[in-house]
Amino acid sequence: MKRALIVLTALAATGCTAQAADVCPPDPTGTPTVSESPTPTPTEPPAPAKKIIGMSSPASLWAQRLSEVGACGVEARRIFADLTSTGRDQSTLIGQAVAQGMLPVISWKVPNVNTLIAGGYDTWLTNLRTYLMSLGVPVAATFWHEPYPDITGAQFVAGSQRFFDRVNAPSIAVGPIMNGFLLDRRVPDFAAYTSPTLLNEWEWFGADSYQSGSETNPGDLMPARAVPLLTDWLADQGHADMQVAIPEYNGYSATALTTAGETLLSTPQVWFGMVFNSNTGGKGITLTGPRLAAFKATKADPRALHDPAC
Repeated sequence: MKRALIVLTALAATGCTAQAADVCPPDPTGTPTVSESPTPTPTEPPAPAKKIIGMSSPASLWAQRLSEVGACGVEARRIFADLTSTGRDQSTLIGQAVAQGMLPVISWKVPNVNTLIAGGYDTWLTNLRTYLMSLGVPVAATFWHEPYPDITGAQFVAGSQRFFDRVNAPSIAVGPIMNGFLLDRRVPDFAAYTSPTLLNEWEWFGADSYQSGSETNPGDLMPARAVPLLTDWLADQGHADMQVAIPEYNGYSATALTTAGETLLSTPQVWFGMVFNSNTGGKGITLTGPRLAAFKATKADPRALHDPAC
């Protein structure tokens, strides 16, 4: 609360000090001089950051899928890579994303997790860091997306720590991409793939999320659910302000896609969300019809980031 600043003209005569009283009696010759601090001019709070909306699609179909959804508003591209001695696997796709002004969201798997943990790929990781820094643009990087049950929690934590220590840089934001469905009823399994140290170091936290059930028998758990489940879990760990991401999401109806888009756009902690526009994998389903229209509406929303040239 603002309080008036009392300027006393006769401290010696009255014996009043700022420490002795909030309001001093008048001096014998008149009333004290009172000066109030100027009232600050109200300022508008900063506008919320625009959300990055992106897409994942097979490389062979990327141009077609991008044409179908419309390039304007697709500001990130999901890329899957393997760690190699040069650190340049999928450099063609990464270069395409950079040329199109998109944030590359890249995950790397390794030939042998235990070799990575033991330091056998340290030179490879150094080469990867050098290559990514040479791009001159921000990159979102992750080690072994959706690690459950491919590797154990202990392997993932140790591997993620080695990956972070050797790849993280000012232009390379390192974070995990977890199996979002574990947040439904298997939170201890989810937590086993994290550590307090990594939670303090990761710059963002991602989880892939799909509608439960199947296309012929859709479930009632929608892809949007991962966002509040993830932010609530992070808050419980003392990281309520951590940036979150949904690097893969999809559902079986326009409603599922619309709700997911609205949740991404309206949640302050969200950095980016990316639709999985592909028919690969058990949950893959290409965007068509009303579902395609729902995604187009999400990326066209004014809360989403758009290339000024669009």
